[in-house]
Amino acid sequence: MLTSSTPAKPHTKWSDKQSKALADLTEEFTLSTAQLEHLTAAFIDQMQSGLAGDHKSSDLAMIPTFVSGRLDGQERGSYLALDLGGTNFRVCLITLKGNHDVEPNSESFKVTEHLQEAHISELMDFIAISIKDFITREHISSKIAKHRSNSNTLELGFTFSFPVTQTAIDAGMLLRWTKGFNCPGAVGSDIVQLLQEALDRKEVKVHVAALVNDTVGTLLAHSYKYPNTFIGAIFGTGTNGAYVEATRSIKTMPTPTAKEMIINIEWGNFDKDKRFLPVTPFDNKLDRESINPGVHVFEKMISGMYLGEITRNILLHLIDRRLLFDGTSSQKLNAHWSFKTEFMSQIESDTSPNLTSIAQILKQKLEICSKAQIDREIVKAVCELVGKRAARLSAMATAAVVRKGLSDGGHLAGDGYPLKLSEKHRVFDTAAGVNKSETAVEKVHERTDSAVVHDGNLIHVGIDGSVFKLYPHFEERMVEGLTELLGSRAKDLVPLNIAEDGSGVGAALAALIATKNAVHSR
Repeated sequence: MLTSSTPAKPHTKWSDKQSKALADLTEEFTLSTAQLEHLTAAFIDQMQSGLAGDHKSSDLAMIPTFVSGRLDGQERGSYLALDLGGTNFRVCLITLKGNHDVEPNSESFKVTEHLQEAHISELMDFIAISIKDFITREHISSKIAKHRSNSNTLELGFTFSFPVTQTAIDAGMLLRWTKGFNCPGAVGSDIVQLLQEALDRKEVKVHVAALVNDTVGTLLAHSYKYPNTFIGAIFGTGTNGAYVEATRSIKTMPTPTAKEMIINIEWGNFDKDKRFLPVTPFDNKLDRESINPGVHVFEKMISGMYLGEITRNILLHLIDRRLLFDGTSSQKLNAHWSFKTEFMSQIESDTSPNLTSIAQILKQKLEICSKAQIDREIVKAVCELVGKRAARLSAMATAAVVRKGLSDGGHLAGDGYPLKLSEKHRVFDTAAGVNKSETAVEKVHERTDSAVVHDGNLIHVGIDGSVFKLYPHFEERMVEGLTELLGSRAKDLVPLNIAEDGSGVGAALAALIATKNAVHSR
């Protein structure tokens, strides 16, 4: 559907050179259904290679999270969550009330610049004291009596948004610090053990039961409300996905005891060698000038940290050719990362006849006085091209995970998944592999059109992130891409919904799962 990436028709008369330049850009940034199919096949191949441990053939880490077990939304109990990922951290008490109902209570604490560079024991001691203060201040002990867990201590789920190698549900080695942190004594150590030792030192009766990342937390948080949630995704400053996989498919693990496990895909790094992704010169320029060239190329094409910079590169290209702003830029527009993705959202939202909001953004944010409406129309058209491509690539990754889940053994996530690929209730026909021809796609669509829809036949996708939540038309553009890849009933069968508080509720649910599994293994 090429119309999905075609900019709106201008109200003013563009010059032939301007029209030709925008037509060329449209061709570069438009992803046809056939291209999406090709990318989907490559994505699934890399998922399978990653699960097999063949990382020479895969850029997808496919990390086992050791989070296993299914939620039904009836669980009860009170669990703590700690969310550490920047200059503030949050302590939450999550009360699970059953009937898919959650009662959150949280408090944020500041991590000073000193603590960001202090020895790790000092940072962890501060966190432990903050948790103790929160428990005391909120009289949490009395609340737990109403919804008791099976433990004599409070169980805590730890969302830790730094690179780790996870070796168990409650163990993970810190690989490196990011986001301005540089605490000695942490890299190469088990971050859960460091926190537990601090809690013990400060005599805080809390047990760190689970370590999760934000994507896994998003999946879990959404699954408490919608038990048929099998995919969690982040489309925000960065991007990543997680899904439920049959453990028999995870060849990198020793003999598993559980039938299924959540896999952290780390899909931002898909196709880092650019063998399949249709990168443009504007993407390559961004990549070369980024702090991590050659890494997370896919993420750089779809996430909020980078979309504005791609757009800025295109605008400067048009300015250099004297096709925009009479060939005049500004000091602000010339500065790297000055064009925010937030500006793109505001620009795409402007539907006024004269695009007055766009003129204000250009003047106030970028010190460009746009007197000609042609300029404002071109800027909006460029934002639409970049934004639509991001949404369609996001849909591709989501559809690839759906197809992968439905192709192994005929259903997703082991024998417990209710969506069977029977002839009677067939939803997506992927038994023969990824569809690579129009005929095969049509067959998928035919069977999808006739599918019987009830909650047991749905694959819920829980999503968090500012791009999905705030960028105009992002969700509907994703749905359009999913429809092309999964059939006309994709919107009904694979609902996309915002997951609330994955780093809080999701971490608490990970603690619940870990505690339950520990009890069963005794």
